Amino acid sequence: MPTPPGEVIVVRSLTDSDFGLFAAHRAGMSSKQRAIAITVPVARQLLSPGVFDAGGAIFECFVRFGDQTIHQPRTLSKTGKNWRLGGTKIEGDAFAVLDSKDFVLIRSRSANDGTAPLSITFVSRNTDRVTHAGLAAIVEKDLRDSMAVYSRGSEGFSSLAPYCQPAVHTPPARPAKRPSKRERPKPSPIAPMPRDPVTAKLVRKPTIHEKIRSPHIMERMFKVAGDLSAPAQLRFIEIVEMLADQLRKVLLATARIVTIPQSHKDFWPLLSGKPVGFIDGGLANLSMLGSAPIAARVGGYLVTPGQSGEDREHFTMLKHLIDELYDPGEGGVYDNSFPDTGALRDAARISVETAGAVQMIRDYPKVQWVLVHGALVNPVSRYTDIMEEGLLTRLTGGRVKHRFPNFSDSALSELLPGEPTRSGRDRNFISVYLRQLQLLRDSAPIVCGVVEREATTSSVIRSVLDSLADHEIARLLPVPPAQWKKEFLAAIDPGDDPASEGQRITDSLLFRCVLEPGEALKPVVVDRNELRRAPLAWRDEYIAHYPKPFLSYVQVSEWSAPIRLEMFEKDLGSFEQAAALVTHCSLLLPRYSFPVGLDIVDKFAKVPNWMTRPIATYTTVQALKRALDSGDTRSFDALRRMLCGTGREWLLRPGIMK
Repeated sequence: MPTPPGEVIVVRSLTDSDFGLFAAHRAGMSSKQRAIAITVPVARQLLSPGVFDAGGAIFECFVRFGDQTIHQPRTLSKTGKNWRLGGTKIEGDAFAVLDSKDFVLIRSRSANDGTAPLSITFVSRNTDRVTHAGLAAIVEKDLRDSMAVYSRGSEGFSSLAPYCQPAVHTPPARPAKRPSKRERPKPSPIAPMPRDPVTAKLVRKPTIHEKIRSPHIMERMFKVAGDLSAPAQLRFIEIVEMLADQLRKVLLATARIVTIPQSHKDFWPLLSGKPVGFIDGGLANLSMLGSAPIAARVGGYLVTPGQSGEDREHFTMLKHLIDELYDPGEGGVYDNSFPDTGALRDAARISVETAGAVQMIRDYPKVQWVLVHGALVNPVSRYTDIMEEGLLTRLTGGRVKHRFPNFSDSALSELLPGEPTRSGRDRNFISVYLRQLQLLRDSAPIVCGVVEREATTSSVIRSVLDSLADHEIARLLPVPPAQWKKEFLAAIDPGDDPASEGQRITDSLLFRCVLEPGEALKPVVVDRNELRRAPLAWRDEYIAHYPKPFLSYVQVSEWSAPIRLEMFEKDLGSFEQAAALVTHCSLLLPRYSFPVGLDIVDKFAKVPNWMTRPIATYTTVQALKRALDSGDTRSFDALRRMLCGTGREWLLRPGIMK
């Protein structure tokens, strides 16, 4: 009677490098090993001499862990000086609990030549702490290089055998005999299964509570309230949630939220053949005397959706000024008598960019939409004369301390081309800008201002509350409408409360919480040039005639702040089309959520840094030449300092000019 073949049980205490065999561990591993290591002495006892000398073989394996059993072939082979039990990665999230110092038990026929299967059992202390502790007590004294081998008949084998059942060879099932081609029955005709009716899946919109706690809005919350204490931050979030919930219910009930469908397939055919213009400007960052010669570029990008060929797109540089914008008077250089140089620069930027929009409408009469990057109507009270301080001077108009300079003749020819010659106060920024806005307002195209930067004011919130009639919202509120509006405004801007620690809630933040993607606020009028703030000298004749823009917020996606859209009153009938145009242009830049046409023209019009320095040098030299020609020594000395990089240049040494 032949002697039954012997058996061995191999025990390995797992190390970090062994976990590359498991799919659940590979993502967090730094090691590239994709197998379980086997030491050379163990491999010599486990394999037959022929397989050992050949460098390994493929074995039928049964991998067991808990209730799972995976039956598949695996390789046990020599890699360099070491042996590895590898093969196809072991799938399954259950194996993610395995950790270092857990055990794998490999039961096999001794001197296995590849014909006998292997039984591979894993034991984890995370799922079976008692069994793991028992195995540790059995093998602890015998482990060498994290491995031990026990032969049948030994005390260790008898103790380990109950935890590692032997593998039984399972021959593969024979495939069923296929009938011959002649015997194959013909399939009976079966009608195709009818399609299920397609029903729209209802997606529940998140509540205000859920929306405010989403990561992209919570991030903005902490940016706004980051300087507050922890309790104040919590109160700030609760106040924003309460106000957003109340305002959304009121706006929905009064039909002041408009749905903007988001479908490129449906929208762009409606715009086919209609030219759309985009306007943006850039200023060279010059450091000059007084108002500074301004280097400005206003770019125009005109595109006709649905059209192909060379006429589809046009790029134009609508303005390019390198000259004195402000009238120098009798001298050759503006004499720096107006102290607020920032106001001079902003006035130049606003007037030049608005002139670009006017010029596009003049040069391309077929354009139907003009989107300007920035506010449509800007406040102008800052850009006036500085008056003497004192109550009496404020009541009577007072005396002028610093007069805001008029535009030069060359600037007027660029800002209002084709207009009659202007003189006196009509050459001032307030008068020129008013005329530019009137030309835009009275033009045939729909002109819109688009602002993606987050606002720092709450003027739109105030205008929305003013537009809500008491009889419309009385039934929606637990308190009288007047009281609700007063308390709402106090919560928006707690600055008047000395005991408050909160921050102002801006338009962008609140409407980001109120609006869902694909929604827009119905436009409300905002008076950017309130007469109570206007200087008396300019109030009745000029500032009182400034147009009042209508403002809206359009929420394109949940990842970005809402875009502010500004329009003239005459274009309100096309508001939904304007909001749809801004939305679909913004969806072409999904994460940025900004109209792609304005992004294109912004890059086109920007004055790069490499161009700023030569422009600064050229304009300064020209100003220096004018100062020399006019004999203005004070301006000449100031310009010399500007040309020099430091205070120790040779031009600044004491000399005959000092």
